[in-house]
Amino acid sequence: MKKLILAFAMLFILGGCASIVSDSSQTMTVRTPNCPEATCDLLNSKGSYHIKETPQTIPVNKSYGDLTVTCSKGKDSMTQKYESSATGSIWGNIFLGGIIGGAIDAGTGKGFEYEDTLIHPLKCDKNE
Repeated sequence: MKKLILAFAMLFILGGCASIVSDSSQTMTVRTPNCPEATCDLLNSKGSYHIKETPQTIPVNKSYGDLTVTCSKGKDSMTQKYESSATGSIWGNIFLGGIIGGAIDAGTGKGFEYEDTLIHPLKCDKNE
């Protein structure tokens, strides 16, 4: 019986591993190579962010959900979605902490991340 109690205690202690070892935000760079110096607005379930002029590097809160990036310059505007991907720590947490640990990491977003550099496909007239 003591071993069973110890096993459950370890699962709860190890649950939320990504939440313990990972940051809740990450730094990323947004580039618009076909439209330099564009303005971009980023949005996910953990916040909204603004870029005055690309390329720019900013901190973004991690989230399980997609990051929607709308860039514009002059009359040209385009929205692109970028998916988050699970980090290695979340898989270890699911294995060790089960559903509870996985749910904690998904809820906080700490078990997920976006690409470090986002290349937005906005095209614009370079004369603007």
